Amino acid sequence: MCEELYEAAAKCESIHGFADSYANYEGYENQASQEELVCSFIDTLSSGAYDQSGEIVLKSNSSSEGTTAATGGQKFALTVFILGTIGFAVYAAQLHAAITKGDSSGSTKAGGAMA
Repeated sequence: MCEELYEAAAKCESIHGFADSYANYEGYENQASQEELVCSFIDTLSSGAYDQSGEIVLKSNSSSEGTTAATGGQKFALTVFILGTIGFAVYAAQLHAAITKGDSSGSTKAGGAMA
């Protein structure tokens, strides 16, 4: 029974140095072709992103191993984008004010004719 369970189970054996040894056994062609996929799935299971059935785990855990802090470059880029957005908003407000104030006076300067 244990042998049948082991044979049917998804295994990540390349991290243990078995990558070349299991390829010659009967029925391991599928294991060899799926080794990278199985190893990455097992890694996501151990990180807590998925459960055993492959469903995404949405619960928040502040002490999980996969969390990382923002890098200095990311903080810099975020600051530049925020300041740039504020700058463009101020510039757009100034343009809007100039257009709306100059709308009535622009027609009198052009002799009252509208294009």
